[in-house]
Amino acid sequence: MCGISGILRWKGSRPEDPRWTADMVHRLGHRGPDGRGLYLDDWISLGHTRLSLIDLKGGFQPISNEEGTLWLVCNGEIFNYIELRQQLRQQGHQFCSDSDVEVIVHLYEIFGDDFVGYLNGQFALALWDQRRQRLILARDHIGICPLYYYQDANRFIFASEIKALMQLPDLPRELNFPALLQTFTFWSPLPGDTPFTGIQEVKPGCLQVVTRESCSEKKWWSCSFAPAPEELLSDPDEANEALHELLTDAVRIRLRADVPVGAYLSGGLDSSITTSLMHKVHAGRLRTFSIGFENESFDETPYQDAMIHHLNTEHARIRCSDEEIARALPHAVLQAEKPLLRSAPAPMWLLSNLVRREDFKVVLTGEGADEYFSGYNIYKETKIRSFIARQPGSAMRKKLLQQLYPYLEQGKARQTAFWQDYFLKDVSATDDLYYSHRLRWQNGSFIRQFLHPEVLSAWEGYDPLADLDSRMNGQLQGLTPLARAHLLETGIFLPGYLISSQGDRMLMAHGIEGRYPFLDKRVIHLATLLAPKLKLKALNEKWILKKTFGAMLPPAIVARAKQPYRAPIRGLVQAGEQNGWHHLDQVRVRQGGLFNVERVEWLKRKILDRQAIVSARDEMAVLAVITVHMLQDSFIFDQHKSVQADDRLYPTIDRRSAESRSRDADHFAPAASPMMTGR
Repeated sequence: MCGISGILRWKGSRPEDPRWTADMVHRLGHRGPDGRGLYLDDWISLGHTRLSLIDLKGGFQPISNEEGTLWLVCNGEIFNYIELRQQLRQQGHQFCSDSDVEVIVHLYEIFGDDFVGYLNGQFALALWDQRRQRLILARDHIGICPLYYYQDANRFIFASEIKALMQLPDLPRELNFPALLQTFTFWSPLPGDTPFTGIQEVKPGCLQVVTRESCSEKKWWSCSFAPAPEELLSDPDEANEALHELLTDAVRIRLRADVPVGAYLSGGLDSSITTSLMHKVHAGRLRTFSIGFENESFDETPYQDAMIHHLNTEHARIRCSDEEIARALPHAVLQAEKPLLRSAPAPMWLLSNLVRREDFKVVLTGEGADEYFSGYNIYKETKIRSFIARQPGSAMRKKLLQQLYPYLEQGKARQTAFWQDYFLKDVSATDDLYYSHRLRWQNGSFIRQFLHPEVLSAWEGYDPLADLDSRMNGQLQGLTPLARAHLLETGIFLPGYLISSQGDRMLMAHGIEGRYPFLDKRVIHLATLLAPKLKLKALNEKWILKKTFGAMLPPAIVARAKQPYRAPIRGLVQAGEQNGWHHLDQVRVRQGGLFNVERVEWLKRKILDRQAIVSARDEMAVLAVITVHMLQDSFIFDQHKSVQADDRLYPTIDRRSAESRSRDADHFAPAASPMMTGR
């Protein structure tokens, strides 16, 4: 992947705009360490920093059509570019490179804004139509690649990351409190929102079209978990054949690269499947990478070793201690650009650093299977609770919860009663649109008790669930509880946290591109057509995946219970405090101004007391306080230093008028390069 940025002014560019665009590109250098380039005209400046994976000697950006009237900067990969190039050549289009993204400008020439529907990939792009004077921003169907923007009366600014936007010295540096409350509830801001005032996100599966008159959003992709009866796929053998064909091809096209491609191997079912499919079509010995933990309750190395031996991969692993995770956490927050309620991104940051040290730039991962093939316990909970709701008085039905969570039976009577009451709360309210998630989302109200009273008073009327309700536009109406669970999980958790905070942002911190076969548009479409019983058969999660690919895997991988990837929280907080952390100190809490000093002090003492019983909600709350403070340190309290670009690193395509060049001469002197001369 890469990094992109730009500044658009309808009243004409300002002399400082090229410099600021170059500074934004420079700040994104971790996303693309292999080359940089700018495009300038009298209205817009576009910037690009490159991670070269395809067409290593060519493929420079910004890139244009034949006439030089369309200019593109793109972060990501178009996996079906070979097929698209063949079709476009047959229609007379000419190409100046072997880059995968060059197809975009030609598709736009033919299809206009509908071009994006022809792309099978992961991308965030900016396309400047100079002739029509319109700028198009677009993100892939899931939102794998990030893209943010800020606009005021005079300008429209965009970049791959928020830290690049904040290179501009006059942008506001204020936390967006509703987005913080959203994060405490949903683990991330709602699509379109960010933790920073005035900065917005281009939503997944959307275009943002900017003209002189307006900035409008167009939804170009959506998926439904309510297929028409004639589309429903319920035959196991038919589903097996279709899934095997599509997922194998999704892996195949994601191996398209002019550099070696490795794989993340967690030891779970999903990464084992993608790695096994890679092994079938990959030339040479496969390279794999994984995380181990010193804390055995989080460690999955025995299952990783089973797959390594099974496929004879060349493997590299990091083994994380609590101290290492604590040291990595500030880096993870800086890259995620949002508070974290889970520590799992920090080891992922360490893992991508290992991959970079091993001279790899691309890895395939298994993300997306749990969300679309009913892999999480939240789907089982929903199914069990809906079953209980039909006969709420049945003791036998309630025992199903003990199969899902054995500690309900093994714990003390008081603890068992507590958890049974928790899962049975509002069990009959199956018409509740948030039936599957409401219990989990109530953790947000628990975290609120640690906020400063004045902050709570100021935002007393804001309810994240009501905000979500206003945005859903009836999408959940008429769906079963299980279908609603899928829609919420794939629409909020997947793009907002899993492939953002835990995915792209940790990978690209070290210039590593993650590719996700399970998130191929075709695989997703198939998953939405499958009958629920093929994904969750009784309480056997991802049943169709096991049926289709189980023969390729060691029996222990297929038979193991789902273990969500997690990392320690309590241990890392204790390690951080022992090594001089200040994030929970009373002075720091007062400085931040968001949290209640006494309540945080109580929480800190509880976490540090090795004899105390600490709940998952306690851990989420303490990490929320810590990472909000880290976010303030990085972006608000002048800890985040602006960096200036070196002109010599920026080959530039300069289409400004003579008058603009003369005016700007003292502010920006672009470097000449024969590789960036344009059309």
